[in-house]
Amino acid sequence: MKLNSLSDVFERRLLRIPDYQRGYAWKEHQVEDFWEDILQLESDRIHYTGVITLEPVKSSLYQRWEKDLWLIEGVGFRPFYVVDGQQRLTTSMILLQAILESVDSGAELNYQSIASIRKQFIFFEADNKLQQSFIFGYEKDNPSDEYMKTKIFGEYSSSNQFVETLYTRNLSFAKSYFMERLAGMSIDEIAVIYKKLTQKLKFNLYEIDEEIDVFVTFETMNNRGKPLTSLELLKNRLIYLSTLFKDNEGREQLRANINDAWKTMYEYLGKNPDVPLSDNLFLRNHWTMFFKYTRQKGDDYINFLLDEKFNARNITHPPKVEDELKIEEISDYVKSLQQSVVYWFFMHDPYYTQGNQLNDSQKLWLDRLERLSFRSFKPLILSAFVSKQDPEMTSKLLAAAERYNFTLFNLSQRRANTGDTEFFSMSRDLLTGVRSIKEVVESINAWIDRYYDPEKFLAHIEEKYELDRDGFYHWDGIRYFLYEHEYWLKEKGKQAASKLTWNVLKTSKKDHVTLEHIFPQTPDDAYWTERFGHLNEQERRYLTHSLGNLLPLSRSKNSALQNDSFPQKVNNGTGVGYYNGSVSENEVAQNQDWTPNQILERGLELLRFMEHRWNIHLGDSNFKKRLLHIDRVDLTNA
Repeated sequence: MKLNSLSDVFERRLLRIPDYQRGYAWKEHQVEDFWEDILQLESDRIHYTGVITLEPVKSSLYQRWEKDLWLIEGVGFRPFYVVDGQQRLTTSMILLQAILESVDSGAELNYQSIASIRKQFIFFEADNKLQQSFIFGYEKDNPSDEYMKTKIFGEYSSSNQFVETLYTRNLSFAKSYFMERLAGMSIDEIAVIYKKLTQKLKFNLYEIDEEIDVFVTFETMNNRGKPLTSLELLKNRLIYLSTLFKDNEGREQLRANINDAWKTMYEYLGKNPDVPLSDNLFLRNHWTMFFKYTRQKGDDYINFLLDEKFNARNITHPPKVEDELKIEEISDYVKSLQQSVVYWFFMHDPYYTQGNQLNDSQKLWLDRLERLSFRSFKPLILSAFVSKQDPEMTSKLLAAAERYNFTLFNLSQRRANTGDTEFFSMSRDLLTGVRSIKEVVESINAWIDRYYDPEKFLAHIEEKYELDRDGFYHWDGIRYFLYEHEYWLKEKGKQAASKLTWNVLKTSKKDHVTLEHIFPQTPDDAYWTERFGHLNEQERRYLTHSLGNLLPLSRSKNSALQNDSFPQKVNNGTGVGYYNGSVSENEVAQNQDWTPNQILERGLELLRFMEHRWNIHLGDSNFKKRLLHIDRVDLTNA
């Protein structure tokens, strides 16, 4: 088969990426490889770049392309969908645009003016300047459409309204990457790059026969470097299924709804560019909520969606009457996805301001769960929001979930999957009204009453002392617990803000400390010898890693300072010390001295806070001393 250059591919063709295709998925690695391929290509050689598969667009479809009809029916351009190879084609077009922006508008590249190159590949304008069309781009309803026109190709758009998604950020990165690489090149060097791009990169070009099912073809094609995600496969499948309802007038609206839903999902999954959300996790949790959960299918959600539920067989010849898939079912599922992804985003980013409908209590509890871990409660919480439960009861659900996770897993050290089947099943029941949210909250609290066990917490801390030799210091709940105590102190003191941030506290850097031993691990200073010197090494170790001796710091401090005396730690005279740190540091700084008795008293105070905060009972004073490991320390001389 003849290999085609980029110039051949664009020979009187109008190319559009169809609505069932994903957006631009290439990231730095793929873009860099593409650039290196061009740089290393010798000028007298060609480089095989891959397959491009095109589907001719039927007249009934392109008749809707009002702004392009003049180019198709008047000038004779043939319209095609890009079924495979869109990542390579899009990358080529971004590089081409970067080339054109990197030279003067009056320059020539290989005897072609900049204007003629733009007209050939990017933007075709009639002589009267009234009719204009983009040669390459996305279908109108694709969220990348406006972005490509305005931000990549730099052309005016009448609407100029675009939504930023993970895909548009990839487009932006690729253009910035190429612009940076071209910035130091002369016009002659750029001309060489242009020639390689348009003439020396070669493609296998296929045009799909009308008899071939393009949707099935799309699912089975090899997409180099970036396999289709489950979300992309699901979109393609649902659009395909919409075409099978041949006698149903709602099929076109369903297709529009699918596109609109995916636009919303890509927007919200990538709304926070610093922490983009996994589409697989969203689909899995939504599936748990929307369909009846069974443990046997717990790890097989996409197989259920594509192989069991949303397949052509269930429309054309369902095995059983109850398997028949109706257009309303697909519509309801798509609508639920679109509604759910908004709440899913705010569950993970509760303090994001734009469009946030959460109340202050919900934001607080969601933030806590994000720090502690949602574990198996995400589908249940999502169900509460989607089914628009009473806000006060939703806050109680969030509080119960946080209490469950802390008391059963951080304290009682229960198995990681404790209760997950029960709570996964509840999410569907809550969504459909089979259970009330009050019943759900009562059930969670009943599980806590059944499985919370302070003896297991004691055994866990004993193990930490025996195996790790560091007691509470390496307890998996220590940072979350001390952060909650800090918040409680702040609220009790009605302080406007705390200097302690979770990002600082949860990060442990080499040579920096965010969790302080007040009585240090290496107590060389005479101050410590005087107050702790009568104890043996084992007793000192119990005290060093006891709960009352651990303090969260508001900022990282060099570990060389951590062996200072207590007065120096409170205020070293150079502006560093507990006195101007977090609320917890301020509280410790009120002590005139730091002895074994202070460690005991603060430890008991922290345990009392634990009982109050999570509504639990740890035990009597003797049990708490055992838990703190101070029952084994001689305090008579302290």
